[in-house]
Amino acid sequence: MVKTVVYVKQSGEPPVPVTARLEWLPDGKIKPLLFWTPGGNCYGVRHEYEMTPLAYLKDRGEGIRYKIEAELIETPEPDPEKLYARETYLYFADNWFCGKTFVDERYRHAGKEFITVTLDVFPGGDYELVYFKVKETRYMVEKTLKIEPHASIKAGGAGIRHRVEARIVDAFDDNSPNQDDAVIRTSALYFEVNKWFVLMKQT
Repeated sequence: MVKTVVYVKQSGEPPVPVTARLEWLPDGKIKPLLFWTPGGNCYGVRHEYEMTPLAYLKDRGEGIRYKIEAELIETPEPDPEKLYARETYLYFADNWFCGKTFVDERYRHAGKEFITVTLDVFPGGDYELVYFKVKETRYMVEKTLKIEPHASIKAGGAGIRHRVEARIVDAFDDNSPNQDDAVIRTSALYFEVNKWFVLMKQT
């Protein structure tokens, strides 16, 4: 049986496994954006009240818990009575999301650019890269080619390298003009300790 890592839970109710979309910020913080329930309902995170490391909660392991206000923004069965906002808890109950920030100066290198990465995380903890942003340019990931433990030879460190095919898109619109003419390029994204980075040419 696959362990459920990502789920929502309200007081007195059983946990509901969800797929969550989040932004992993350059400083290592994680910002939840959306989540989808098994029935196909999509909720937007309207407000984040607090974030609690699960290691500090009784009988919990590593991970993080968000107290949020979630708004139903999409449903396969439209019902005006269901379009509401409610408080709930969103859990990322795995040490990958522990939120510990211990990337210090030893990990820094002139060739590294720490970036924002948007990804979808599935209930069992698997994930899929969706977007990343480098120097205000936003890229949509079309395909992940390979994921492997691989340190950056140029910038050092130890981490996971993601080789992807991506294209530039508008900052807010995936269907921006000329998207069919956008060049698909191969990029390498590295996940190191609790941050994502790409290699930059040094001048």
